[in-house]
Amino acid sequence: MKYLMIFLFSGFFCAAASASAAEDFEFFETRIRPVLVKHCYKCHSSAAAQIKGELVLDFRGGTRKGGESGPAVVPGKPDESLLLAAMKFNSFEMPPSGKLPARIIADFEKWIRSGAADPRDKPPSAETAEATWKAQLAVRRHWWSLQAPKDVTPPKIDSEAWSKEPVDRFIFDALQEADLQPAKAANAETLLRRLSFVLTGLPPTPEKVVQFKKAYAKEPESAYAALVDKLLSSPHFGERIARHWMDVVRYTDTYGYEWDNPAKGSWEYRDYLIRAFNDDISLDQLIREQIAGDLLPEPRLNAKAGVNESIIGPMFYHMGEHRHGSSLNFNGIHQEMVNNKIDAFSKAFLAMTVACARCHDHKLDAVSQADYYALAGVIMSPRWTSRVIDLPGKYDLQIEKLKELRAAIQHKLADRWKADSGLATSLKKWAAANEESLKKSKPEEIGHLLHQIAQASDADVSKVWTELATKWKTTRAARQKSNTGKFTTVASFEKPGFPERWVWEGDGIKHGYAPHSSALVSLDGDSLVAELLPRGYHTHLLSSKLPGAVRLPPLKTIDGTFISLKMRGAEWSGYLKIPQNALQTEPPRFFNPKLKTPEWISVGDSDHRNGVTRIWTDFMTSAMNPHFPPRTGAAVAAGERLPAKDNGFNKRSYFSMTEVVAHDKTGVPADTLDEFADLYGAGEGGPDNIDAAWQRIGAWFESSINRHANGQGNESDAQLINWLLEQKLLANDANAVADVGELIKQYRQVESEIDFARTANSMDERDFPTVDYALNIRGDVYNEGPKIERRFLEVFDGKQNVHESKGSGRLELAEYLSSPNNPQTARVFVNRVWYWIFGRGIVATPSDFGKLGAQPSHPELLDWLARTFVSEGWSTKKLIRRLVLSKSFRQSALTTQKALDVDPNNTLLHHYAMRRLEAEAIRDNMLAVSGRFDPKLYGHPINPPRYSQDASKRLFSGPVDSHGRRSIYLQMSIMDPPKFLVCFNLPDLK
Repeated sequence: MKYLMIFLFSGFFCAAASASAAEDFEFFETRIRPVLVKHCYKCHSSAAAQIKGELVLDFRGGTRKGGESGPAVVPGKPDESLLLAAMKFNSFEMPPSGKLPARIIADFEKWIRSGAADPRDKPPSAETAEATWKAQLAVRRHWWSLQAPKDVTPPKIDSEAWSKEPVDRFIFDALQEADLQPAKAANAETLLRRLSFVLTGLPPTPEKVVQFKKAYAKEPESAYAALVDKLLSSPHFGERIARHWMDVVRYTDTYGYEWDNPAKGSWEYRDYLIRAFNDDISLDQLIREQIAGDLLPEPRLNAKAGVNESIIGPMFYHMGEHRHGSSLNFNGIHQEMVNNKIDAFSKAFLAMTVACARCHDHKLDAVSQADYYALAGVIMSPRWTSRVIDLPGKYDLQIEKLKELRAAIQHKLADRWKADSGLATSLKKWAAANEESLKKSKPEEIGHLLHQIAQASDADVSKVWTELATKWKTTRAARQKSNTGKFTTVASFEKPGFPERWVWEGDGIKHGYAPHSSALVSLDGDSLVAELLPRGYHTHLLSSKLPGAVRLPPLKTIDGTFISLKMRGAEWSGYLKIPQNALQTEPPRFFNPKLKTPEWISVGDSDHRNGVTRIWTDFMTSAMNPHFPPRTGAAVAAGERLPAKDNGFNKRSYFSMTEVVAHDKTGVPADTLDEFADLYGAGEGGPDNIDAAWQRIGAWFESSINRHANGQGNESDAQLINWLLEQKLLANDANAVADVGELIKQYRQVESEIDFARTANSMDERDFPTVDYALNIRGDVYNEGPKIERRFLEVFDGKQNVHESKGSGRLELAEYLSSPNNPQTARVFVNRVWYWIFGRGIVATPSDFGKLGAQPSHPELLDWLARTFVSEGWSTKKLIRRLVLSKSFRQSALTTQKALDVDPNNTLLHHYAMRRLEAEAIRDNMLAVSGRFDPKLYGHPINPPRYSQDASKRLFSGPVDSHGRRSIYLQMSIMDPPKFLVCFNLPDLK
């Protein structure tokens, strides 16, 4: 234990300073260096073609020395720093392209005032970079945290009377080395309160205090162990540990930046964590789920909760701030997403600051710039989109019943229409009664035909008919010729299925294929059917509650510059163009709900803009839209706006897709008026008289009815029958068709048993081209270097394990992270748990095990805990039980002067450190003791009380006590987090 004594007298005094230095360097790497690279290096770096003003800003010495006018940066003195003055346009005006945003200038002022921390000790040299890195890596790979945990035997201690438990033996041995003794055990009431807060975040009730004190006085060990087991089995245990992990992954309910849009399904991720920790799901499983839950061959299905837990896990990637804005800047926006995720991922699972290698090789740790971009390819290859989290087949019984009932309704109703006679007479009477409205019909509409015939006489009806037929034939032939020369059919849906590499999701699509004209059952009112749907896909064929999405591949993989789709939709269904996974840069476009027939939607290939490598379009119901709702006011359909308070929960939404074509020039296929083919296409001459004309028209409609009744109805048949239904010329209510009315009631009852889909933003890489990221020279997104193959970090043999699978490599990454052979994962997690239990980690910097992080106070204990944790099945509850049962945890907070002199920071744990409750626990404690606490678990986030509301950003105020719910259920808005929690120690949500 010689190392420990050296540590005592030289190491722990630096721990706080080391953590502070790490934060300062991280601030420089994330907020200062990228700005210098983007706006200053072109003229003021060692590689500049001409260094202007003799000012070099690409290393520390250059900024301190400055140029012709003096020092650019004077640490601690922003008023004397010429760089800041130039940014403010007080003297020079830099950069020359225009004044930087105020927040960037504020960052530089903060950086200089705090000492201008800058790890760039030497000017960069491109020629020697690779050789230098290899030499550095050879040394850095031996860093303590990169070595496999050692197989350690707990030390033998002189006094086993204190404790025989392995954890205590490590602690006691270190105390003996320092000639210290552990504190006495805390009393029963203290232990009860400590355990209650540590394991549940809630105080014990007065009744529990009395009960435990009595039990502890009789059998202290058994009473204490029983209390531990009871609290571990409390549903509030999962809330407590989940809240800790949410801090690690930067949990938010919004995406931040200016509009602070909702992060769809973030609360489902929160509830997923609560369930997981309550059920003691092994950490290796949780790692696999959060990194690649959508790819697991055997996902974890939770029948009780009714969800696919595994697919919720990748919501992890959606935590934290995601910028939005002009699509002209989406490369930069998307690179910020990459940086945020790499930073969160590497700190959460590896306790490494990989994001510091975005612009250059890490200055201190075993992470190269190539490592950063190799990992970027892994993380950003899949689509970041919304996924259904309901159990697969959740409503299969209802869906099959709806199929049977719909078929029966369609059959009976079609037979009734088929049996009806006198349609010609009905049409003639209807035309006479609606003469004024028919005058307004357009030449291509059915109404125009009826008006022309109604106005004709026996003498001229043949001529009128012939003129209509001739004009139709001429128009149709020209349009057919034009369409044939300009458009190539991609999908006509004669058979179910989508083109190659198109991806679909949701029961609305799975069960929404119509091979022929199909009845859409009316879900309310007196009508039996709402309309007939043509051949194609219709998410609402059975129920508009069923979700659906069709995801196109990047357009560069499709023949043609444009794709046009014949579509229709309503209730906030629409489509979203997504460049480089920056899903908030383009506003969703919504289908016009007032349209009665499908329209052509064109999607252009804009990949060439700004060097974007991948851009694609998703068509989806509102539940499947990862960017729904968008910022207030952006959701507009046919002039109607989505109310500001509407977050898109529980909305019926649907769309239809009936045809797809590709083309090289703008424009869409012209309507070839196929519905008139049976009427005019036979080549017959004009009718001899008016009655004959009406008979032909009646027969025309009846032929469509017959084809529909025989299960062969086409799009034109659906169009004609829908016209008849709209004009109420076909029987379509329960009174007229009594035997169908009962079937309709049954249909509506079964449909009511289907709940709205539960969705969350997650990942999807099915049939999706992966991407190897180009190394951004100096972190500049517009200055690309070589592409880096997707892999893990080189220090973990990443170069020998290049991801050769067709996928992103996330599954391989997840398997490596959850492997017992990985030196980092278990060690990092047990250290976090130690921090949650004792208030300080064995490594005092739980998110940084690197050179700027703290050294472990008890390295052998950390290794023993990590190996034991893995051998016991990665069980969080077993680990925590072991720790809280230890005598080390049960010490009182009282200490001695000698202990304070030798170990003032209590690094050796000679007493249990007094701890301030976290912000959430303070609020929860107030609710609990006031009697207003609501113990209910799970659910949508609750608006906290706010001084004022801002409907434009969906910031609404809730009741002061937020209905008594725990703080974990309060809405965590990045731009306006709960004020009460901010007053204490709520983490930075960014």
